[in-house]
Amino acid sequence: PPMAADWPLLGPEGNMGSKFGPDSPDKAVYTLGLADRAIEGIESERVQRFFAVLNLVDERVADFVYTHQKEVLNARDLSLEAVRGKMSPAVKQRYDNDLPTYKRVNVSVRIMDYIYIAGCS
Repeated sequence: PPMAADWPLLGPEGNMGSKFGPDSPDKAVYTLGLADRAIEGIESERVQRFFAVLNLVDERVADFVYTHQKEVLNARDLSLEAVRGKMSPAVKQRYDNDLPTYKRVNVSVRIMDYIYIAGCS
């Protein structure tokens, strides 16, 4: 679905050489944050459904890790909330002055993969 871009790192070198980015092109990535904000004032039901599916995937992954925490986390007796705290969800809530504003998901591709894919087309 059409989505608003948020904090894109799509320059010629992606995140290479940035504050938290790598120094090597084989580890650098292009990243695009996709937000659930309205585009030109139009809310998209498809975007909300997309985020709902991603939230469902996050829940299922958390349930799996909780059930198999010894194998996955080398831990025992963690609560489901503690397991979620150790994970990074696909959909992240953004805040402004401690108030929730919108949700976003980051989409990344390694620069070298992109160069290879673009060269094949």
